[in-house]
Amino acid sequence: MIDLSINLSLLTNSSLHNWSYTVNLNTLLTYLQEIIMSGIFDLIKNSIGDSVMNQVSQQIGGNKEGVQRAVAAAVPMLLSALQKNARSESGAQSLANALEKDHDGGILGNLGGLFGQSQNQSMGEKILGHVLGGRQQNVSQQLGKATGMGGADITKILASLAPVVMGAVGKAKRENNLGVSGLQDLLSRERQAIKKQQPNLSFLEKALDGDGDGDVDLSDVLKKGSGLLAGFFKR
Repeated sequence: MIDLSINLSLLTNSSLHNWSYTVNLNTLLTYLQEIIMSGIFDLIKNSIGDSVMNQVSQQIGGNKEGVQRAVAAAVPMLLSALQKNARSESGAQSLANALEKDHDGGILGNLGGLFGQSQNQSMGEKILGHVLGGRQQNVSQQLGKATGMGGADITKILASLAPVVMGAVGKAKRENNLGVSGLQDLLSRERQAIKKQQPNLSFLEKALDGDGDGDVDLSDVLKKGSGLLAGFFKR
């Protein structure tokens, strides 16, 4: 354990008062890292405005309420899936390579112009293949049942969001100059931060581990007025 002693001198009109206290350096550094590197979920939330939601809903039939519920669940699920894949060193290295190559965060400044474009959709489908793998169909089915939307429409939404999520993670990695282990720590802390905002995250994650036999029902979690929906889209 390393201790950092800090001496503060407060100058008043009449005299100089010396204050001395001890701060645990490890605790201080961890706290500062959490402040600097947290907020991926919030960054994505703030980047997806009403104009983007309207655009996406129009592309899949005008069901804006269903789209909102799907997006509110999909973003934390995709971040959780990334964190799970990056637990191993090889998985984290593969993610770091992909972020450095294609995802620097620039996409966040032009979401309205990118949603629905074939190039973005194609990239998103490839990302889903890597991030969700064989779980993709089950996730789409579970979200489809919970939102009343078709699995194909859910897949389109997931594919549209995947580059956005990767862009936000890539932006955090680049701005904080993170290596592989730093990226793992970032995603782990982000998951904990999301759980504080979205207590239902653990339930959502069951869809990532489900076998597609209907053992996960997200309807209650995504019903109108739920904490998950209200937490993502401010009313």
